[in-house]
Amino acid sequence: MIQKLTNLKIFQTGKQIFNRQLQMRKLAKRIEKIIVYALIVMMAIILILATIELGYYIITSILGSKYLLINLDNLMDMFGVFLLVLIGIELLDTIKVYLRENVVHVEVVVLVAIIALARKVVVLKVEELDGMAIIGIALLVVALAVTYYLIKKAGLMVCDMGDDEPEMKGPEEAKK
Repeated sequence: MIQKLTNLKIFQTGKQIFNRQLQMRKLAKRIEKIIVYALIVMMAIILILATIELGYYIITSILGSKYLLINLDNLMDMFGVFLLVLIGIELLDTIKVYLRENVVHVEVVVLVAIIALARKVVVLKVEELDGMAIIGIALLVVALAVTYYLIKKAGLMVCDMGDDEPEMKGPEEAKK
């Protein structure tokens, strides 16, 4: 009889621990969703402001120049801001997909990194850099290109961020 009571108490204690863990997971998921919604709102505000600033910069550059042409330095700065807005849009899309499907699109993350590096290359003044910095940037470009190629070739499109360990999935499995 005592053995049955002890087993019952152990079972109830285990059940209570499991229920607490389940409640903590639900709370963590709610907090995570709140944070992701906040990120979406903040990113949208930043993108709106950056787009307005880019439009203002284009208009003032055109109106303030001779013959309605933009000088080369201003043009390079505009390309940098344009690519920055593009990076923000891609990040916003990635955050929305993560909220909706609880997966991270690996391909999109690598593309954002490629666009960010391209932006850096566009706004860089090569004549001010030493050879090692240029070689480093070139190696980053090659590494990201190889990464993108391997992701496409292997078919790894998403990383499932479910309750268990993160799991890489191909395009067929990602649709399920």
